[in-house]
Amino acid sequence: MYVPQPDSTQLWRASRRDTSFEERFAERPLLPDWHELLAAFCGHIGDQPEDHAVTRWARALAELHLQRREQSGDAGGIDELRAQLISFIDEWVTSRALPRGAARAESLGAVVDAMAAAHVRAVHLLRTAENVSDEQVHAAWFLLAQMADGWTDRAAGVVGPRIRRSA
Repeated sequence: MYVPQPDSTQLWRASRRDTSFEERFAERPLLPDWHELLAAFCGHIGDQPEDHAVTRWARALAELHLQRREQSGDAGGIDELRAQLISFIDEWVTSRALPRGAARAESLGAVVDAMAAAHVRAVHLLRTAENVSDEQVHAAWFLLAQMADGWTDRAAGVVGPRIRRSA
């Protein structure tokens, strides 16, 4: 399985090389919104170098959760890869953004990981339930919706970019 690595070249902004850093950054929010995260969990985005780094890692996290669900044998190796991806997200955000207000105890990487796990579970329940109106199916999708709403609040708590000024 391909695990995207942190990119120092910021390829996700490569489509607008003729503009200044500030102009490129102003065109695109620092963090993907919940729609983009869910699309990444579904495998619709996050597989191209120009995709946002967080959506690439979100897609990889969902794939790992799906792999963990299907293969119960190597959970330790999968969990190590998940921890690495969570760390990549946290380091990426920390290096590019300034927190707004009080710092949160839960990392953004952990939030993306939890959302990926909730998405994989909700899809699994939807596909395997005898009745799609089953309470478990509803509860799983409701939890994912709450997490998506929480992502919006957390993402709003991050202000970017972190611009280094020379002395």
